[in-house]
Amino acid sequence: MIAIFIYNILLIILYSITMTFAIYSYLKEKNKLFLWISLYLAFFIFDNTIIYMTEFLNSFAQSYDQAFMSAPAVKTIIFMGNAFFSISILAELHKEKLSPLHYTLLIVLAIWMITTPLMENSAFKVWLYYLGNQLFLFYLGIYCWQGTKKKLPLLNKHYLKQLMIINLFFSILIIIEDSFVIFNVDQYSSLATKIYNRSISEDIFSIVVCILLLHFFIKERQPQEEKPQEQDASLLIQNFCRIHQFTQRETEIFALLLSHQTNQEIADQLFLSLGTVKTHVHNIFIKLEIKKRTQIMILFEKYKETHEAAA
Repeated sequence: MIAIFIYNILLIILYSITMTFAIYSYLKEKNKLFLWISLYLAFFIFDNTIIYMTEFLNSFAQSYDQAFMSAPAVKTIIFMGNAFFSISILAELHKEKLSPLHYTLLIVLAIWMITTPLMENSAFKVWLYYLGNQLFLFYLGIYCWQGTKKKLPLLNKHYLKQLMIINLFFSILIIIEDSFVIFNVDQYSSLATKIYNRSISEDIFSIVVCILLLHFFIKERQPQEEKPQEQDASLLIQNFCRIHQFTQRETEIFALLLSHQTNQEIADQLFLSLGTVKTHVHNIFIKLEIKKRTQIMILFEKYKETHEAAA
C-alpha cells in the first residue's frame, strides 16, 4: 500500500509541475493552447485523485463502484472533459477552430457514455462504456496524422507526429488492457461489485504526455545558448528596446522583425495569433515613430554605430 501511495503522489506531482508550466505560459502569453493544456492536466489530477480514493477508502470505493454501474457521472465528466480539451489542443496545433465534425463526435461520445450504463449490468456493458473513449483517442491519432500532411510550422508538425504515434498506440493498448481486466479481474455479480479502477496503460499514457509537454516547455520554449557575437547582438537589442520602453513581448517581436520575418512567421514561432502580432508591431512603429518595416533596420543600425563609436 505504501508503494501505491508513493506512486499516486509522484503522479500528482508530475501532473502539477507540468500544469504549472502551462498556466505560467498562458498567463504570460494569453494563448488558448496553454489554457487547454492546463485544463487537460487538471482533469488528469482530478481523475487520479478519484482513483486514489477508491484504492485507500473502502467505503468510498464501494459507493463509487455501485454508482458507476448505474450512473457513472464522475467518470463521464472526466472522459468528456479530456475529450474536449484534447481535441481543442490538437485544433490549436492545426491552427484551426473546432469543426462541425469535432462537435458531432463529442456529442456522439456523450450520448454513448450516457446510454451505455442503461444496459443490464455486465462486464460487457463496462467494456462497451470504456470503448467509446478509446475509439475517440484513436480518432485523435488520425486527426494528428492529417495535420502532418498540412502546411504548418515545422514545430507544430513535429509534435503532431509525436502525438499521432502516442494516441494510436495507447488507444489500442488501453483496449487490450481493459479487455483483460474487465472480463478476468473485475467482479460484476449482483452480490458484490469490485472494479479495478486504475488502468496502467492510461497512467503510462498520461506520463508520456507530461514528458512530451515538459520537453516542449523546457527545451523548445527556452532560448538556446548563444555564442559571444550573438550575445553582444542580443544585448544591443535589449538596450535599444529598453530605451524605447518596449514591453518584453514587443522586444521578442522586434528581434524577429530585425531578421526580416513576416507577421505570420512571428506568430507561428511565438505561438501567438496573427492579430496579436499585428497589434504589437503597430505599437513598435508608434514608439519608434516610423511607418515602414525598412525603417526598423535603419534605426537599429544607427543605434549600433553610435554604440560602437562610444565604445
